[in-house]
Amino acid sequence: MVSIDRFLACVRENAARIREYEQGHDGSGGKCDCIGLIIGAVKLAGGTWPGTHGSNWAARNAMRSFGHIADAREMFLGEIVYKAREPGEDKYALPDRYKNSGDLRDYYHVGVVTGVAPLEITHCTSVPGGIQRDSKMGTWRWGGMLKYVNYDEGGGQMEPIYQAKVHAEGNDYPVKMRAQPSDKAEVLAKIPQGEIVDVLDDAGEWCFILYGDMTGYMMNKFLISETAEDGETVTVNRADLETWADVLEEMARDMREKLGRG
Repeated sequence: MVSIDRFLACVRENAARIREYEQGHDGSGGKCDCIGLIIGAVKLAGGTWPGTHGSNWAARNAMRSFGHIADAREMFLGEIVYKAREPGEDKYALPDRYKNSGDLRDYYHVGVVTGVAPLEITHCTSVPGGIQRDSKMGTWRWGGMLKYVNYDEGGGQMEPIYQAKVHAEGNDYPVKMRAQPSDKAEVLAKIPQGEIVDVLDDAGEWCFILYGDMTGYMMNKFLISETAEDGETVTVNRADLETWADVLEEMARDMREKLGRG
């Protein structure tokens, strides 16, 4: 069983590698479907998925404390949420193998609550890029805890990867934190330059950050990494950090090769 913090980090890691929606995939090759986002995250976290690759299987076999969600304020970080159709509704298509299960709902789509202030539901669907993040409850009406995740271990909030200073070269205007990783997404806050934020996830052009009690996205070009050294705060250029990481990785690879030859 993996911790909730690790699971959330792996959901974001899996989402970052997905390029298109395709049924039967878990994100490992850039393709994924809705339940694949969750299966791939469990695998990345070091766990296993013991059952069928399907949202209807997951709703009936992989959940605990599963039930109806009446209000978005009931949702919690890491919750697995579903859209479902009742018998007789348009597009209802429950597979035959579940028609004697006692639960006749067709749980046709699944996602993960990756933010609560503001609300963010991450799911894989047939949009360009494969990943969508919803900021409203909509028809996500069923949810609960995944059996393979320990919701008591961890704070239910992703641990920061590092801290960063907000900085925009050439001006002193506040920098926008957005609801989704897009320059067209809703602006949640305008953060003054020089403010320190926690970077929860760093996946390419956008970073997922914590500012006060709010989470959102900011382009990483506006963030300068900071690291502690002997009790002092040292500002480190992002490009330098990446260079050091590459050098350390090469040194580790060389060491492994030497040990292998010995």
